[in-house]
Amino acid sequence: MGQDMARTRDEALHKRRKSEILDAAAKCFAEKGIHQTSMQEICEAAKISAGALYRYFDSKRAIIFALAESEKTANDALIAHLVGARDIVEALCEALPSVLEILCDEEYGRLAIEIAAEASRNQVIAQLFGQNEEELRQALSAALAEGQKLGTVDPKISADSTAFMILALFDGITGRSLGDKIPSRRLIVKTMRHFLRRSLRPKITRG
Repeated sequence: MGQDMARTRDEALHKRRKSEILDAAAKCFAEKGIHQTSMQEICEAAKISAGALYRYFDSKRAIIFALAESEKTANDALIAHLVGARDIVEALCEALPSVLEILCDEEYGRLAIEIAAEASRNQVIAQLFGQNEEELRQALSAALAEGQKLGTVDPKISADSTAFMILALFDGITGRSLGDKIPSRRLIVKTMRHFLRRSLRPKITRG
């Protein structure tokens, strides 16, 4: 019992410290750029020694891989929410506050630009983040197609192109968060919900 509890505490500590390092690295990457950030600067931001850092990540590349895994975990949670919903349109609307909290964050936007630049130079990293994007797009497309079968989504739209457009809209919000004066998050959520409902719901024809 004592050993099990100690192991649980150790695993929890490991997970927490790893998360703290990733948060610190993401902040450094967003502020200075990936190539301009040294491992020592990540140590200082995370308040951890170099020796301790290298027990978690042996390189910046390993940190970027972990960031890709973290993105996948967040995407998987959104996918589970959408796939398990009876009404994909309302499920999207319900998810908007938490999604936009991330997309409207300036640090997240700067990090996204840095990762995109790194992906343009590194095929492995491009594949990692590209796979995350493709999995999300396919899941969203499948959920929209299922909504068409259930009668909650307009049967005349293309599920694939609509999923592409929704994600492109999300990417655009991220880009606009960098320096532009954007509306309040509450107003963006309200507007997006109106847009999604008007765009995705079956159109009522009047005789």
